[in-house]
Amino acid sequence: MPIDLRLRVVASSIDGKGIVKLDSDSFRLLKLDDCMPVIVTYGAKSMELVATMDSIFSHSTVRLMKADMADLRVEEGMEVTVSKNNGAVQKVEPLKSTKKGRKGKKSKAASLDRF
Repeated sequence: MPIDLRLRVVASSIDGKGIVKLDSDSFRLLKLDDCMPVIVTYGAKSMELVATMDSIFSHSTVRLMKADMADLRVEEGMEVTVSKNNGAVQKVEPLKSTKKGRKGKKSKAASLDRF
């Protein structure tokens, strides 16, 4: 049976994407090796990220890159679920900037000068 851990999010100061750092106790509980894939879930959104051990932070913390936090729509201090990846997961697409609607083409109105 897979183990799911609820961990508190800490923002990473390093720019980048795709790496999650787990505290050493959580890393061992999930029976992970360095650079193994894990699934990080917040609400209905899930991402597959590469896990590394981070001995700096306290128990029950996960350090996420800022781009990954934005994709999951999670903020520092919130809790996410982290589980070992035993199968395929649907990756979250990055946030896309919305395009403003284009103005429709102006129709050529008949001018009174033409008559």
